[in-house]
Amino acid sequence: MKTKKPKHSAGVASVTAQDVLPENTTIIPHSAPIYTTSTYLYESPEKAQRVFEGKEEAFIYSRWSHPNAELVERKLELLETFGLNVKAKALVFSSGMGAIGTLFQSVLKPGDAILAQGNIYGTSVDYFNHYSAAFKTEVIYADFANLNQLETILRQKKNIKLLYAETPSNPTLNCYNLKALSGLAHRYKAKLAVDNTFASPYLQQPLKFGVDFVVHSATKYLNGHGTGLSGFLVGRDVKFMGKEVWKIRKLNGTICSPFDAWLLNIGMKTLSLRMDKHCTNAMAVAKFLEQHTAVATVNYLGLKNHSDHALAKRQMKNFGGVLSFELKGGYKACLKFLKKIKFCQLTASLGTIDTLIQHPASMSHYFVPKQQRETFGITDGLIRLSVGIEDVQDVIADLEQALR
Repeated sequence: MKTKKPKHSAGVASVTAQDVLPENTTIIPHSAPIYTTSTYLYESPEKAQRVFEGKEEAFIYSRWSHPNAELVERKLELLETFGLNVKAKALVFSSGMGAIGTLFQSVLKPGDAILAQGNIYGTSVDYFNHYSAAFKTEVIYADFANLNQLETILRQKKNIKLLYAETPSNPTLNCYNLKALSGLAHRYKAKLAVDNTFASPYLQQPLKFGVDFVVHSATKYLNGHGTGLSGFLVGRDVKFMGKEVWKIRKLNGTICSPFDAWLLNIGMKTLSLRMDKHCTNAMAVAKFLEQHTAVATVNYLGLKNHSDHALAKRQMKNFGGVLSFELKGGYKACLKFLKKIKFCQLTASLGTIDTLIQHPASMSHYFVPKQQRETFGITDGLIRLSVGIEDVQDVIADLEQALR
């Protein structure tokens, strides 16, 4: 293959410093490459000026955007709006918390309040509590299953601008009525954001029910292999996402790296296959635990005796790969159980092809105040299990020996 000669070849340093590109620039790789560059070149100073003035589109700086980021953003937009008469814009971040932080900063102003579900991801609670004082905002936690209580709060607190929900919830595995919540939020001139990490867009499309913003920790099911960090924020207000939210991401420098976006794209290719297997395995594990004498309760939306089963069946395509269960012996029983685990892996994450297990009260939700944890069902005897795609009998055998 012929290559272009460098413009300057007087010295070895010039030859090694300048990239020598193939003359045939029409080559299209089957798998998208990693664009590991911080900046992008322009054919002329006139074009550079037009780009910076916003009169012409082009990549400028990888903190602003880059090809790997835009590839996964377009893919998630298609997933979240598939089959819907809805437009949306997605932005990818360096983590799920990067997405949540940007949502917080773009929607809320000093004096505003956020009405948040009480049983959500521990670091989300930690973020809201920690930064509310700095941003001069108020955080109110409530039970999002109690719509009458929510309406009373909204009627009394005129400064609530954002409702923040998570369904299925982490780690109690409750399901919440997205259509009712979005209607309630809009009635009181507020926006509704939903963390869709547990379900993924394959199992649930919050935009279908009128939700304004969708959050993902893409580190979990969307990547699927635990190989990199990433997060998404999706919004139905395309202009707001493209201007206000994008600018905060640019200024904070919280865009996903090209390498992590490349890994994310590879993971997203098998999302449907993995999610089907996660759901099948989780149902089998939930049924096993439901019959075990050492287990007090099992929280899995696929079980018909779960209080939210009917709602989840209407709102989701399937019931997901995460469940939680309460051991009769409380914290001491959890400690004994986790020490005996062999096949399942003890870690604070979820959504990978491997089965992951953890104790929320001492791990992912440790920074949530104890009273709040217990009020919303996150007890010292609760175990969270993210069921992988292995042979489910291996998972069940490990749980059975650890529960003896």
